[in-house]
Amino acid sequence: MACTLAVAAILGILSSRAEIRIEYPEQFDTVRSAKVFFIGSSLTATALPLDEPERGLLGDSRPAAILSIDGMPEELSTRLLGEVLDLGAETVFLEINSYAHEYIDLRKPLVVSLLGFQVRRIGDRLAADFKALFHIGPSPKRVLRVGARDVTRSLEPEKLNSDDYYRFNRIEPSHGDELRVQLARAGEMGVEVYFFSPPRPRAAVDKMGADEYSRLLEHVERLAADYGVALWHPPGAWPNDHFMDILAHANERGRQRFQRELSGWYRERR
Repeated sequence: MACTLAVAAILGILSSRAEIRIEYPEQFDTVRSAKVFFIGSSLTATALPLDEPERGLLGDSRPAAILSIDGMPEELSTRLLGEVLDLGAETVFLEINSYAHEYIDLRKPLVVSLLGFQVRRIGDRLAADFKALFHIGPSPKRVLRVGARDVTRSLEPEKLNSDDYYRFNRIEPSHGDELRVQLARAGEMGVEVYFFSPPRPRAAVDKMGADEYSRLLEHVERLAADYGVALWHPPGAWPNDHFMDILAHANERGRQRFQRELSGWYRERR
């Protein structure tokens, strides 16, 4: 009997999931009138111009808002999709990265990094769920940022060390059913939802190799197709002078190009 109860308790912990709390900034109220939303990580926050073009980010004069969380977890991306649907969104662009890959630290052997991903995922989930189940400590918190990120640096590949580069661990969504629910809601409401994958600097793509980069693009394309969502991504790397750092945060040159190419792709689909 005791063994059965122990197993049931463990299964209960594993089947539950602690809620991650989003901390909303005061300026969140300013996005309520937006019709176009971009949701993603810091790459999204730095991908679009600081000053919105006269005719809007998509060139159709609709007000737009950028919502980002550093290292955006997939469940929060999906939750924010649901929230902007409730706010009256007409068009939503979701950064696909949180659903598609994790970063591999090149300072560690590949097998160690991959094993570490699995151990960390299990450990983090067990710890969070245990705390939630027994009401120990506050819920995990992530801070939402509104608007484009103003960071001024320039990528200088010649100053980088080999440890500054990275590779990708391709993954499948952990909570894909929740994403499908929100995408179905969007369809019923007549809201357009698109995936996008931010560009990468030439130095990063050269380091990982053309074959690995192609496999990454094929992976995000397959993932988007599986969810029935159109995807925009650059067909190849962008010049290093379009970025602030090797992690692919765009500078003003990159932001202007991103906005121009994405809005052009969007207009062609209309």
